[in-house]
Amino acid sequence: MNMPVRIGFSFVPGAIVTFALLVLMVTLIYTTTVELDDKPARKIADIHQPERQVEERVQQQKVERPEDPETPPPDIPEVQETFEIPDNAVSMAAPSLDSALSVGLGSFASDTDYIPVYVPQPQFPRRAQTRGVSGYAVVEVIITTTGAVRDPKMIEEHPTGYGFGAAALRAAERLKYNPRVVDGVPQEVPGVLYKFSFLIE
Repeated sequence: MNMPVRIGFSFVPGAIVTFALLVLMVTLIYTTTVELDDKPARKIADIHQPERQVEERVQQQKVERPEDPETPPPDIPEVQETFEIPDNAVSMAAPSLDSALSVGLGSFASDTDYIPVYVPQPQFPRRAQTRGVSGYAVVEVIITTTGAVRDPKMIEEHPTGYGFGAAALRAAERLKYNPRVVDGVPQEVPGVLYKFSFLIE
């Protein structure tokens, strides 16, 4: 089937459908009711609002000044407490290892500037603890430019043979000092002594 014939066959149904729609529309227009058009229109009254002048009414409250007190309150005196602390005082509480053991910490130094800022807790020797022996050990350290210590050496131990010197050397490696500064340059300080005391209460 060629193209003109196909167009002709499709044109005929389209024309029939278009004509049917026109007939339907005309029928709907002429069969609707006309009551709405016959009723008189209702007039809506105009809304008129008279102009009003708005007045602001602000009541100002007057605050009365309080009367001055007859007698002013007494001045509170400043209490300043002063405590005298000796130059060679060492404020360090020795923590207890248990209810019967304590390690006392005291310093031996050629200058009061070499009081440590941190003292580690040495371990009480096991042999001395089991036998109920108290003692002490004196160590010599070199204070570095950063405040740490190096090359700890045992100077004195009493009594010997109970491990007080070894325990003091291990604790001395963790001592901390304020470094000595001369003309803005930190200096090493050799020969600083420190005493660790091991007491059984």
